[in-house]
Amino acid sequence: MSQHVVVYEYGIVRRTSEAAESIDSTQNTDVFVSDQTFDLLKQWAFVPHADAVIRFFLQKGKECLRFKNYTGILQTSDGTQFEILPKISKNDTVFTARQSLLKMLRSVTDLPFYRLSQAHLQQANQPLWEIFISAFIQEMEQIIQQGLERAYQTIETEQTFVRGKWLPHRQNALHPELLFTAHDEFNADILPNRLLKTCVLFLGKRSQYLPNQVRLRQLRFALEDVNTSMQVNADFAKLEKLDRRFNRYAQALKWAKVLLNQQSWATAGKDVNDSLLFPTERLFENYVARGAKRYLGDHEVSYQDDLHFLVDDHSGKRRFRLRPDLVIRKDQQTVVMDMKWKRIEPTLPNYGIEQTDLYQLYAYGRKYNADALFLIYPAHEDFRAPLPPFRFEEQLVLTVIPFDITAPLPAEIEKMENYLEMK
Repeated sequence: MSQHVVVYEYGIVRRTSEAAESIDSTQNTDVFVSDQTFDLLKQWAFVPHADAVIRFFLQKGKECLRFKNYTGILQTSDGTQFEILPKISKNDTVFTARQSLLKMLRSVTDLPFYRLSQAHLQQANQPLWEIFISAFIQEMEQIIQQGLERAYQTIETEQTFVRGKWLPHRQNALHPELLFTAHDEFNADILPNRLLKTCVLFLGKRSQYLPNQVRLRQLRFALEDVNTSMQVNADFAKLEKLDRRFNRYAQALKWAKVLLNQQSWATAGKDVNDSLLFPTERLFENYVARGAKRYLGDHEVSYQDDLHFLVDDHSGKRRFRLRPDLVIRKDQQTVVMDMKWKRIEPTLPNYGIEQTDLYQLYAYGRKYNADALFLIYPAHEDFRAPLPPFRFEEQLVLTVIPFDITAPLPAEIEKMENYLEMK
């Protein structure tokens, strides 16, 4: 049975074999794993792209691994599944952190997460993996209820009578009593259904949550007459040619592609699968931007605006394009906003704000001729109200405001709108 390990952003992974010796330096967010799992992660930590996700270091002579600001699911080839959750508030529980991650994942519109419902958020006492499985099952049950799509398939077989067309050139000389025939059969054994059944069978072996297991068995029975896909990646590539009849399959197939990726990486001989990891700051940006676009109805909202450059002319060309996270316009007024996934510390002299972020906001303000600037950080128990304003110039002021991802999104956007009106 696979091991499920919950760890927070910036949490440390240690060897279980060194637990007793590490007690003086251990924090309550640290996790302990077997030497085999640790060695797989350690080896992966030195792969070029992995340095954005995890860092190897020594602490009092003991090997440690620290996750960075990525969240989601990471799997090692020995069956250990790490669930990495966001961590801003000191009061966060696994339930609230998992809910926050699910809410932010719903802003990723090119993946099936945006269809996660409020009911799925209430399942946050279950591992992320099981919640994803539940979402796939829900899409599948809807397809089964509406009826599987079917198509005519050419069936070639040897039998004692002619059904359809006899193919004498395919006749088996060793068995002249058998006729090689081809006939068309209207059935559900078609490519999309094969991929969905492949996913159902795969998840049936991987789910450890009894309600999911029961529902997967029911789906397996409903797909009894459908074969599995033998070339998953190649078959997914063929899906672009599907006609509109299969539009209702879209979400289930998206889920199947995401979940079956957990199968294909292992057969490719890789030690670690990070395909379900996401940069938390990007998720936070998408979440706030999606809310602004949806609920600031009387404002023009531009995400990742790219109209301006830092340098207007260098050898006849503009250089260094600027990309503020949000530009909000209304009544000839322009407000520029940037989001940062970091804990603000009101007791520190500079609150933990990076000086480079202030340089960046100043450049945005000048180039966009902004009427106001905002830096948005996640709210927590010590950061519930805006910080005192940062005045760059008489007419250029930056306000640092909190955004509570545990609160309903419309309510937080309403607060943001109030800040805009107060500028």
